[in-house]
Amino acid sequence: MTGTSSLETAAPPKTATEHKAAKPAPRTIVFFDFARGISAQAVVLGHALNIFVPGIFMVPGQRVFYIQSFAVVIFFVLSGYLITSAVLKKRSHAGFTFGNYLMDRVARVVYPLLPAVALIVAFDFLVFQGSRRLPFINIDLSPQAIAGSFTMLFNHPVLQEVAVRTSTTWIDVGPVGTGAPLWSVTAEWWIYVAFGILALTVLSGKRMGILRVALLLFAIAVPVGYMAHGSYESLAWIIGMLYAIAAPTLRRIRVSAHLWLFGLASAVFAAGLHYTGQNLHAAVTVAASAVAFCHLFFALEGRAARTADAGNVPAQGGLRASAGKWFVSGSIFLSSFSYSLYLVHFSVITYIWFHLHSVLSAWQLILLSLILCNLLAYAYYLLVERHFHKVGKWLKRHFLPRSKDAAPLQK
Repeated sequence: MTGTSSLETAAPPKTATEHKAAKPAPRTIVFFDFARGISAQAVVLGHALNIFVPGIFMVPGQRVFYIQSFAVVIFFVLSGYLITSAVLKKRSHAGFTFGNYLMDRVARVVYPLLPAVALIVAFDFLVFQGSRRLPFINIDLSPQAIAGSFTMLFNHPVLQEVAVRTSTTWIDVGPVGTGAPLWSVTAEWWIYVAFGILALTVLSGKRMGILRVALLLFAIAVPVGYMAHGSYESLAWIIGMLYAIAAPTLRRIRVSAHLWLFGLASAVFAAGLHYTGQNLHAAVTVAASAVAFCHLFFALEGRAARTADAGNVPAQGGLRASAGKWFVSGSIFLSSFSYSLYLVHFSVITYIWFHLHSVLSAWQLILLSLILCNLLAYAYYLLVERHFHKVGKWLKRHFLPRSKDAAPLQK
């Protein structure tokens, strides 16, 4: 570990030019792991506060900073940056096609999602005995809601428009049961599809066929639809994408400039919160927080590179080195099962509320939720999510028999 930063593992010193030109090596920068892991914990805590302390967090018209909403913005900007960086890195690989890209996304996103949806449906029926209304959520276990979640078509603007024009309201459904947070997973999935079509078409120089154009329009309708209704989280994904494209140039900017831009964006974010009434879905707050996040990353990365150039490596066994190792290990651990935690947490919290809200105090319920959500999410990660690499290889072997395997994308 370096002397002034816990964001970088020990490595031979590099020149400033090499650092500016190079991309972060795998596991040398854990900023993203830390951000993803902490954001997932923030989502759990935020939803627990909403459900168990409604007198503070669920009062109509009251201005409250919802940490779970802020965390979702971080998820989106992280995703935009990392997926774009991965595509740019793999673009020269002969086997890296849209089909290859899509199989990676299916393995990473859809494969862990579908068993989680099945478990949510099963346990919702077991706990609630069917659809019902709770103080903080409407439990919809109708066949169309179940189908919408399994196909990732719920809340789709195209289907909503068709429902209005044809009076077939049954096709306009939200997430199933206690799967309310799954809206962001579905939104990101369609962003992945749209981005993959556009990026790989541009990189290959080939024209899109009619079917691919139709799929592109169907996919783009989702983020556009959310933004039309005032939810601009997709804007954070676009900002992350743009910063990934501009990364080689941004790495040549001084650390102090990144820190100034981080401060300026943070000030805009604070002003946006004030003037929008703590609205973390508004364009100004989403954009400012995403920009601030990106400049903070480049500032920390540049500082780590500068420290490595100076050769300030602490002695092995020192307090700073030990603390840095714990920080890296903890960040990687929390990040590893963050997706599983996001998938299962809201259902677990809802079940705890349903059975124990009249027995335990609010703070006991919050603590119990944090513990149980993490334990169950880690178990789900071990049993399901961590096998996504194997699933990706299987999908490519069976659905892309003539393509050469490209290195899998990771997020």
